[in-house]
Amino acid sequence: MDGLWLLRHGALPPNPQRRFVGAREIALSDAGREQVRRAARALLAECGVAQAGPVMRPVPERADMPGPVTAVAGGPATLPRRIVCSDLGRCRESAALVREVFRGYGHDVDIFPDAALREISLGGWEGLTVAEVEARWPGSHAARGAAMADFTPPGGESFAGVQARAVACVERWRSRFSGECLLLVSHAGVLRTLLCHWLALPLREVMRVPQHYACRMWLPSWPEGRSPLQA
Repeated sequence: MDGLWLLRHGALPPNPQRRFVGAREIALSDAGREQVRRAARALLAECGVAQAGPVMRPVPERADMPGPVTAVAGGPATLPRRIVCSDLGRCRESAALVREVFRGYGHDVDIFPDAALREISLGGWEGLTVAEVEARWPGSHAARGAAMADFTPPGGESFAGVQARAVACVERWRSRFSGECLLLVSHAGVLRTLLCHWLALPLREVMRVPQHYACRMWLPSWPEGRSPLQA
């Protein structure tokens, strides 16, 4: 038994001004909680434990975006026995909701919060709009887009730094629970960096990896010993 599930937390309250979230504490919305419950039931179905029931479109991040899709790579998925989640509240709650659904089908799991799965810190950008960022740090938003792997907002961190801590986190927990299937519950930025690592994609492509609310992916293996690619 091995493998790794990735799950993004559910939807947050509406953010019509598109203010940067980063590592701020923002609770799930009611719609986000239901997204996670549906994702948990569908995950069980993919592992042969329960039927997912009728297909229901989760609430997208924006009205013009498609709902989440599931990618299951490399054959039958394995039922996770442990959940490792970001220590931010939206992921801790998502993990608890998954456990609640699992318990309803007779499958219990332990939850382990870990700050190494926390969302990328955007430092002074957090809570601001793009226009406000540009007013305070002219040209910085475009500079980030041109150097997505290594750009660091004031007081924040880069995607390269996030990937390094997230990959180390995965390998630490896989070593602790060797041979067991784990479920990681984290954030879009963190999960994008992990998928770049798994797919051997350079981090300049990080924002091209889709990560809708409550989307999930099954990874049947993990690239042990591979150094993260940053170019």
